[in-house]
Amino acid sequence: MVDAIKTYLLKQETLHADETTLQVLGRSAESTSYLWLYRTGRCVSPAVLYDYQMTWGGEHPRKFLTALRGIYMWTAIQVTTKLLVLH
Repeated sequence: MVDAIKTYLLKQETLHADETTLQVLGRSAESTSYLWLYRTGRCVSPAVLYDYQMTWGGEHPRKFLTALRGIYMWTAIQVTTKLLVLH
């Protein structure tokens, strides 16, 4: 199911994403983990996929979005907006 949703997401022209921190049971209280959310835009059937990562870094969306041939936009923690156009 996860692979089917990811395949569907990566076929979209526009993809929205965001990340949030979370505490994971079994990890120290001082550690921070991240949950990335990827979702379709408004003009297609909705789909959402969550991707757990132990760190916050650009390598995670780059790896997830390797096959994307569209526009991916997210707001970074440093309050800068980044736009990737992947061909």
